[in-house]
Amino acid sequence: MAARHDPYELLAEYYDGAWYEYSEYMEHLITDLERESRRRFTKICDAACGSGLLLQNLDDGERTLSGYDRSSQMIERARMRLPKAEFVEGDIRDTPPFVGPFDLITCVYDSLNYLLEENELRRFFRSVREIIAPEGVLVVDFNNHTMYQERDGSLHHRLIGGVGIRERLAYDPGPPPLAVTTFEFPDGVEEHRQRPWEAEAVEGILVEEGWHLLDTMDVMDDDVDQPSGKVVYIAVPA
Repeated sequence: MAARHDPYELLAEYYDGAWYEYSEYMEHLITDLERESRRRFTKICDAACGSGLLLQNLDDGERTLSGYDRSSQMIERARMRLPKAEFVEGDIRDTPPFVGPFDLITCVYDSLNYLLEENELRRFFRSVREIIAPEGVLVVDFNNHTMYQERDGSLHHRLIGGVGIRERLAYDPGPPPLAVTTFEFPDGVEEHRQRPWEAEAVEGILVEEGWHLLDTMDVMDDDVDQPSGKVVYIAVPA
């Protein structure tokens, strides 16, 4: 039987090769926010920063960049990518490891879908509210049930750096709903457990935890020109 590993213990090595494009999408979204608001985000914190892809795209040599992630393997790669940024190990379920205040806080790549309980999500929104500047902006994304439902039972073969990886997804609509993605590597297996979060729940919790929702937008699936099931939320302190 293949050895079991924690999420991103093995995937960290291959992550950039498969998920780079979304960091470019988020970079454009954030720079558009700056242009439309006629302001500049000079101090940025990326929660669940992974390997630092988004912060690398936002790096212009003048911003102060910080990120945290529970995966030591991801943090190691982020530090190599951006040696002048500050990266520490930390879980989005816990109090952020930085004081702030930050002009921009992000948590993307469906990282918040790993929070399976409402109290965990509330704690995240409440804790980052404490480290954001009064005029700061929060940008997060979530997968809703569409993302997982349409991929239920799927088997995807990836070839990254000459290494074959199999990705399986199984979705149980619950309640409670749960998506389990299994990555099979030559040297082991990882199981990723995520919960879909719907707009009504996300928006309600945001407001109750001290945020004002500015905008939401569907991330489109370019292959079929329709919403992918990933939604971006933009909020500011209320």
